[in-house]
Amino acid sequence: MKRSNVATLTLAALLGLTLTGCEVAEESAQHFTEKAEQAMQELAHEAASDTLDALNEQIDKVQKSTTELLGRPDGTAEHDKPEPEAETPSALPEEGIET
Repeated sequence: MKRSNVATLTLAALLGLTLTGCEVAEESAQHFTEKAEQAMQELAHEAASDTLDALNEQIDKVQKSTTELLGRPDGTAEHDKPEPEAETPSALPEEGIET
């Protein structure tokens, strides 16, 4: 083989290796990006969950203090108490029928 043919084949092999290396690097970067995205979603979910737990605790404290201020025993609200039964009107008139 001539020197130019060897140089051409060497250059072609180097280009092939470079392209293969680029593809591997691209796949690796894509995999890294997916893992980073998944980690960020997990962190966001955890942060939201912690925030909601803290908010629920604050709401519970406010409800308890409101109940105490209104003078109700713990665990009972106004709507939990049975309403007194209203008198139901009788189907018959109270006065007799005159004939």
